[in-house]
Amino acid sequence: MAESQSGIKGDINFYVVAALFVMGLAFLVGNAFEPDISDELDFFEAILTLVYAVAAAFAFNVARRYRGSQIFGRAYFALGIAFTSYFVGWVLWFVFQVWLNISNPYPSYADVAYFLFYPFSIYHLRTNIHYFKRKLDRRQLFTVFSIPSAVFLIFLVLGLFPVDASGGVFHLKINPHPGFEPDFIPQFIGGLVYVFMTTLVFSYALIGVQTFRGTVLGTAWGLLMVAFALNAAADLPYYFAELVGSYERPSMITGLWFSSMLVACYALYKHRDL
Repeated sequence: MAESQSGIKGDINFYVVAALFVMGLAFLVGNAFEPDISDELDFFEAILTLVYAVAAAFAFNVARRYRGSQIFGRAYFALGIAFTSYFVGWVLWFVFQVWLNISNPYPSYADVAYFLFYPFSIYHLRTNIHYFKRKLDRRQLFTVFSIPSAVFLIFLVLGLFPVDASGGVFHLKINPHPGFEPDFIPQFIGGLVYVFMTTLVFSYALIGVQTFRGTVLGTAWGLLMVAFALNAAADLPYYFAELVGSYERPSMITGLWFSSMLVACYALYKHRDL
């Protein structure tokens, strides 16, 4: 297939958007009321895992349609691997949690799969962007690196100097302190890497929207940026929560992960006429 921009239907179907919103809201509410039993795989955990597999299938389908293009075929195949990696990460997470009775398997071998989501997503974004724009301008380069760097520094400071507000009194702590949990250091280092990578993916998606704005690719890329933004909006509070051991599956974070993949599926569906 020729490497061109032609053929994409750019209009957003607002009935589909409304349906995605209702599905995301239903998941969010239902997940909040479903009891969190760590040694059981419940309905919402299974649905969350499967939605990544569905997103991967959409991405591989686009890659198949682009099989005549070395550039875009590889780019969307990489995105399929990214979503597949996250799916494998969730499967491993629940293997540790449900079958091996590890209440919070972080960090674990599942993180190897989770982490692969980021480099493959970045490869997808960079490949598409640089095909149409060989070199980013200074403002775009600043955007790409300033957002992840700022979030990295915030996580670094809040991780090393947390504020304890228990009892209504604010106390500044310094980590690692004498009574810190043994898992703090690997969780802290892992969190630093993850928050940088998830915001780097979002930054590249933002550049993609700027690059394709006003073109036939604009709608699909705008939706894809929303998907990555929702994923980052879930990742960031999750890794902050893991530092203090406060993440629970019924939280809104899980709903954001689910919603991000719903939007990603629709974004990839918009490529059906490529």
